[in-house]
Amino acid sequence: MRKTYSYNEAVKILGGREHPIVAKMDKLLNGALLAGSLGLWQVLDLFDAKPDFLKLSNQLISWVSEKRRGVSRYTRTQQLHAAHAVLVMTAFFEAFEEQRLGVKLTAEDRELAISYNPWRLDLPLPSVSRPYEDNLQDLRALYFSLGSTLFEALTTLAVWDEFNETQRERANIAVMRSVPERAVERYEELLGQLAAEYPEIRFWCSVHDGRLVRAALARLEDVLAQTTTDLTPETRLAELAGKYRGALNRPLVNPSEVPEDVHVPTLADAYVDPRFQVVVGTERRGAPSLQAWWDDVDVRDDLYAYLAGYLTSPQALATPLLVLGDPGSGKSVLTEMLAARLPESDFAVVRVELRSTPADADLVRQIEHGLHRLLHERVTFAEFSRQTKQNSGAVPVVVLDGFDELLQATGVSQTRYLTQISEFQQELQDMGRPAVFVVTSRLSVCAGLELPLGTHVLRLMPFSDDQVRAWLDVWNSVNSPLPAETVLQYPDLATQPLLLLMLALYDAVDSSFQRDHLSMSRGQLYERLLERFARREVTKAGTDRSEADLDEDVEYELERLSVVALAMFNRGVQWVAEHEVTADLVQLLGVDSPERMVGAQTRLSAGETVLGRFFFVQKTEAVREDRTKLRTYEFLHATFGEYLVARFVWDRLTQLRKEDAARSKRKSTVDDTELYSVLSFMALTTSKPVLDFLREFAGKPDPDELFDLVSRLFAVRDETRGSRGGYVPATLTDSERDAKYSLNLVVLALVLRQKVYADELGLSVDDWQRLALFWKSRLSSSEWASVVLWFWMERDAYRHFAVSLSNREREAQAEWLLMSEPYVTLDEVAVTLRDAMTPLVSMHDVEVAAALIGLMAAPADKYLPALVRLRKAVGRDDSDVFQREFFARLGTGGNDRELLVEFGGEFDGAQVEWVLDAYLRLHEQGLDVTSDMAHLDLRTVVRETSRSFRPDLVKRARAAAAELGLEWPPPNWQPDSQDPPH
Repeated sequence: MRKTYSYNEAVKILGGREHPIVAKMDKLLNGALLAGSLGLWQVLDLFDAKPDFLKLSNQLISWVSEKRRGVSRYTRTQQLHAAHAVLVMTAFFEAFEEQRLGVKLTAEDRELAISYNPWRLDLPLPSVSRPYEDNLQDLRALYFSLGSTLFEALTTLAVWDEFNETQRERANIAVMRSVPERAVERYEELLGQLAAEYPEIRFWCSVHDGRLVRAALARLEDVLAQTTTDLTPETRLAELAGKYRGALNRPLVNPSEVPEDVHVPTLADAYVDPRFQVVVGTERRGAPSLQAWWDDVDVRDDLYAYLAGYLTSPQALATPLLVLGDPGSGKSVLTEMLAARLPESDFAVVRVELRSTPADADLVRQIEHGLHRLLHERVTFAEFSRQTKQNSGAVPVVVLDGFDELLQATGVSQTRYLTQISEFQQELQDMGRPAVFVVTSRLSVCAGLELPLGTHVLRLMPFSDDQVRAWLDVWNSVNSPLPAETVLQYPDLATQPLLLLMLALYDAVDSSFQRDHLSMSRGQLYERLLERFARREVTKAGTDRSEADLDEDVEYELERLSVVALAMFNRGVQWVAEHEVTADLVQLLGVDSPERMVGAQTRLSAGETVLGRFFFVQKTEAVREDRTKLRTYEFLHATFGEYLVARFVWDRLTQLRKEDAARSKRKSTVDDTELYSVLSFMALTTSKPVLDFLREFAGKPDPDELFDLVSRLFAVRDETRGSRGGYVPATLTDSERDAKYSLNLVVLALVLRQKVYADELGLSVDDWQRLALFWKSRLSSSEWASVVLWFWMERDAYRHFAVSLSNREREAQAEWLLMSEPYVTLDEVAVTLRDAMTPLVSMHDVEVAAALIGLMAAPADKYLPALVRLRKAVGRDDSDVFQREFFARLGTGGNDRELLVEFGGEFDGAQVEWVLDAYLRLHEQGLDVTSDMAHLDLRTVVRETSRSFRPDLVKRARAAAAELGLEWPPPNWQPDSQDPPH
């Protein structure tokens, strides 16, 4: 299906020559409509002699309403799209006909007006991704464009020469203003009539449904029930629908995974319709993975309305819908709800879990693999689509769930995946069996994803406070009440559906969460959550053990989870492959594959065992052609991993202190090989949560002993290292590892003490400068930026300098890094220059600030290159700065004519006083600027300059007007209350 239709195409879709109404319309136009040769002369003749054409257009729209039942979903969408196109043009020419301009054409006029053919224009269709008012604004722009083009055509006709000034002005106002505004009003009237018969029209236009609120996307089912085609679904679709609806009665968690006295609600009862943002991806720069991409996008709570509008719109058949969200945000559950709620008479849902499809399969094979798993029989997608169309007319909706999981597990980039889907959709439309595609993915993996033109990108948002309360109402109805006020004190957990469930399960055992939450820090809460779930896993084995042994096993379980977290942190990734975890467990904990067996087959690896136990660790899986499974893992909430990293580092540091206390006095320091292994691959400054948790740990007793140990380890950091350990999560040079380890030792020292002086680290200013430059030369750019972000340096008269960790939470942008780095490196020259630049950089970026300084220093004969540099630096984002500086230099001794030639068009949008002041200077110096000043409206000038307290400009402007022979005040000028005295 075309994304948009012209009027000519629309009437053909609605019946063509066989349709009695279309046949009458074509007869009125002497066959020009269906021949596609309709032009301006037919249009004007039409409204002069054949007004029945408009009545026929309205009858055609009414005919669509009468035929709304008993057709396939695709045909129904086609007809609605075409009816909308007819409606758009009908509204415009009805508005034109109401003006009764009495325009008549001669034979000569017809040749002049042949190029005006509005009936061939692609007409806009409402987009469900934007508010109704925005859709209306697009239509208003079309009508103003039609009016402008029509008026331009009218001025070429013979009748225009016969019009007097009054008639011409009336025609101008009518066609350029009255017709577009009235056309919008008439469009809304006609659209309301069509929407009364077709509920999906309301959702195309993003008009909210005011009926009783229902949860769990039940409103989507209600809405689409009104639009159903009433065709009986074939057997396969009925079977699929039954399978999908069965998921609604499934508990959120397998009852065997929770304590016996905890009652888990069903998906239908507990599901809360998520809030969301949606944009058409090609409307903005950058990538959806960037937070800035979403900053100015409205958050909506009418997901059912959006889905109803989108799935019944032509856009859905041309490009896939991309659904994005963080781990645990409910992407997969949303697809389950969608599959369960769509009526099988209209939509044939094929929900494919990409994690289970062959990793090297193409798109069609992925779909067919999903069909096989759903139907337990081999069926091609082509056969499925043909039978669906033939038997019920339902449109296939292919849901590809977990694109990110496919990427994670395979490690293969598929940047054109959505483009391939869009191209496939076009092929399907050409073959007459169109399909809708929905793809889900995690937000962070779509940085390089190519978005086809018109792709809708939908982002699932965290729960609001009210949604948390709604979810807890359901939970509390079957379990001991958990107050929302308690949960909402931890918004980073409470606002994610899966993590909210985890909190509820934690509290359901003995209400300890709500009992102790006031006395718990965030780190303590994480420790208890992780410890509780680790204890449950350990006790499942049923082995008799003492309480001490149980505690030891729980601690060992948490250590293994910590290694998983380190595997991600030290590799700089958010997920990690199973074989990498297994290798890390061997090196850090000496863990090999355990004794546990799966049936009589291969033993589970160490990585698979530790990661397969916790539902807050998400497993991603893909299958190769040879049935080899590729698995990666990540934490549903990144802060779990960050807490575990801090926990492991702190544990190793405290153990090292114990070993140091027990070392032989003949040894100056304890062996820190294990600590070096852990802390020599990634700068701790790259993670604020890790630093926060470390500072929380440092609040415990005996920080002085730990500080003494860290300072001694730092002092011997450059000594020849006997071993760097066997733990190698990433390939780095020895110097890179040494740099990161020394940096992390300084970070640990700063964690243990709020402020550390130079002598406590055994450093002079020169030592620090060399060390800082060594870090900069060996760290990645992002790691070095994090150091500049966190290190706060202060000079001290007696102890050289002090360093501490700042609490700044800004994004380390390039300009900010350039200005802040000299303080960290203690570069006195750069600091002096930085202080000189600070006032300008606080208002502009570095490039603009440098260009401004260059302009200030430029002699008059060098204004042009300095202004060119400034124009390039400001771009479109800060054009006021350029305009101000440009006009300030006119008439000040430079080559003014050269500047006017180069930048003469730059006054658009500039403040009137800047422009006027510049041109008055030029005039007062005797330069003829009459043509340059002709665009100035003296009335506006006087008003604006007087209101900005520039009476001097008013006086000079009046004098210049008199000298130039310009009348003042302007003729027919009616002052308003805000005008200055004459």
